[in-house]
Amino acid sequence: MLQSGYINFFNANKCGLYRHFSETASGLDLVDTFSRLRSWKDGRNFEATNPWDPAKNRNKTPCYCHAIHHDNETGDYMLVLWKGDSDKHGPLYGITVNPDGTIEQAVEQTKTKGKKQMIWGRPCYYWVVPELNIVASIKFDNSRTDSAMFQEWVTGCMNFRVPVPEYRVSSTEKGFTRFEMMDEADKFKYYFQFDLSMKSLATSSAEMQNLARRVTQIVRRETVSIKEVDKRKGFAKLFKNFEVPYISAEDNSLRQVELRVEAKPTVKEIETIIETYAADHDSKAWEDVGFVLDKSKSIVWASNYRLTEHISIEDHGKPVFKADHIYANIKANRDRYLGPLRKDLIKKQALANG
Repeated sequence: MLQSGYINFFNANKCGLYRHFSETASGLDLVDTFSRLRSWKDGRNFEATNPWDPAKNRNKTPCYCHAIHHDNETGDYMLVLWKGDSDKHGPLYGITVNPDGTIEQAVEQTKTKGKKQMIWGRPCYYWVVPELNIVASIKFDNSRTDSAMFQEWVTGCMNFRVPVPEYRVSSTEKGFTRFEMMDEADKFKYYFQFDLSMKSLATSSAEMQNLARRVTQIVRRETVSIKEVDKRKGFAKLFKNFEVPYISAEDNSLRQVELRVEAKPTVKEIETIIETYAADHDSKAWEDVGFVLDKSKSIVWASNYRLTEHISIEDHGKPVFKADHIYANIKANRDRYLGPLRKDLIKKQALANG
C-alpha cells in the first residue's frame, strides 16, 4: 500500500561541544555525532538504546533506536526511533523483545497474540543532512514527530551512553555531563548541545512578503500549570488584576492562556518567530503561535509557513519502514527536496557577503 506523508525541515543551530555562552563547537559536529551514534547502536540490544534509566526518569518519554542508516555517497543519515507511547491517537504498535535483546517485526496492537514482552509505541523518522546542516522529520499517519524528544534522545545518548574516549567525562553536582580535553593546555569545560529550529519558507517568497504586509497582531497560546500556586498568587493574581472571572485554582491545575499583542513584524522577524515558535505536534493542540491578519481578523498559525515537502512510499504491508528502504526513496528525490534549501542558502550567503 502506498503511504503518503510530509517532510518538515529544521536548522541544526548547534551540534557539538560548547563552552558556556559560546556559539562555536569544539568537537562532535553533526557528522561525528551521528557516526558515533550509529557505531554505538550497532550490536546493541533494543532496550539499551533508551538513554534514560526508566526507574529514575519516569516522567520522561522512553525513546529507543530501531535503526540508523548511513549513505556513503551523500553523507546523509536516516534514523528510525521508537517513541514509547500509550495514547489512543491512531494505531499503537508493539515490538517483541526476545531474551537475547533482539526484536521482531512491529505488530499493530489489535493483531497481537501471546504473552511475549512488548514495547508499545510508534515509529519516528529523521533524515540528517550534514551537507546543509539540516535535519528533517518525516511524518506518516502511523508515525509520530517530536523534535524535542529527538533532541533530548541525541543529547542523552551523547552525554550518558556513547563512548568518547578522547575526552575526560564527568558529572556535575546538578547532574550535567561535562567534557574536558585530554590536552592539559586546554583547561576549558565543555557541554554537549544539540539544538534544532523549524525551517521556514524563504524570506524572499511571495507568501512571506504578503504575510508581513497583513499582520496586525501576534498570538501566543500556552497551557499554564497553576497546581503549585497558592489560590490567588501567580497567574491567578494576574487574572484578578485584569478583572477576569476566575475560578479557584483548586478545581483544576491547568489553564489555557492566549495573549495577543499588536505588532507589525518585518519579514525577517516573522521568519524568526516561525523558526523559533512554530508548533511541531501531530494532533491539534492548544499551544501555538500565530498571526492575526487585517480585515478578516483571522489567525494564520506559524506552522503553516514551515518549509514542507510531500513523500509517498510503498509499505509492502509492513507497519514500520526500514531505514534503508525509506532513505532509498528520499535519495531518488533528494535534489528536489533539497533544491529550495540550497537556493535559500545561496541567497543568505550573498546577503551576508554584501
